Amino acid sequence: MSKVQHYKNLNSNLDKIYNIIKDTLNQEHNLKIVSEYKGFLNGVPLRSIIAINNSPKVIVGALREIHVSITGEPNDYAIEVASGSWFGSLLIPGVAGLVIGGPVGLAAGATVGVIMAYEFEKKIWKKVTEAIKNESEHHPTLDSIDHYHQ
Repeated sequence: MSKVQHYKNLNSNLDKIYNIIKDTLNQEHNLKIVSEYKGFLNGVPLRSIIAINNSPKVIVGALREIHVSITGEPNDYAIEVASGSWFGSLLIPGVAGLVIGGPVGLAAGATVGVIMAYEFEKKIWKKVTEAIKNESEHHPTLDSIDHYHQ
């Protein structure tokens, strides 16, 4: 799953927003940051962080990894949050649920396939939203945010 939000005219402190996101990822017991990048991509500032779930238990639908990127300048930037889940296809969790728990397991497996990664992504977006409000000269409005989903 992936979601991008484009922010305009907020004069945000992007380094502080990035650090809040990084701290949030570091506080998660089973997440390990495996990659960080602060630099430029085609002349545009880019801050990117990737964390993976290092839990020894692999549960169908559990968060596998999360990628967060901030691209742009304080008055014109985009934040992307993308997550992956173990056996992210609903077909695979459904089949695993059927094998493990019969018809009731099929329904439960299909439901779990999206929820865990989705819930963690929602948690990250909540932190991003709070960080933007606290680390920007102007508060976001409907006119200052464009939303994109994938």
